[in-house]
Amino acid sequence: MRILIALLAVFTFTAMVAPPKKATIQTNAICGMCKKNIETALNGLDGIEKAELDLVTKKVKVKYDAKVIDLTTIRQAIAATGYDADDIPARPKARAALAACCRDESGDSCKKPE
Repeated sequence: MRILIALLAVFTFTAMVAPPKKATIQTNAICGMCKKNIETALNGLDGIEKAELDLVTKKVKVKYDAKVIDLTTIRQAIAATGYDADDIPARPKARAALAACCRDESGDSCKKPE
């Protein structure tokens, strides 16, 4: 009987813990510094399990706990870092504070001279 109660308790606890949600957010990031800025900002937030930016697609893949943080807040955190996040534009002051390389939409200033 004790084993049954213990198993029931474990099952109930497991059922209450929701798996993390996943989302993909389009950004305008262009270089390694952009990647570091965005990933550092997001991975430092409560509720973010993992955030990773793919510079080829300019998309951030995020795993998060929806009980702690929502997708709008995640997008706003990216915007506060100086980058567009889906339909939320970068905050102008944050964008202006980025390195010149990260502000250059073409990415030309990120390339090393030949």
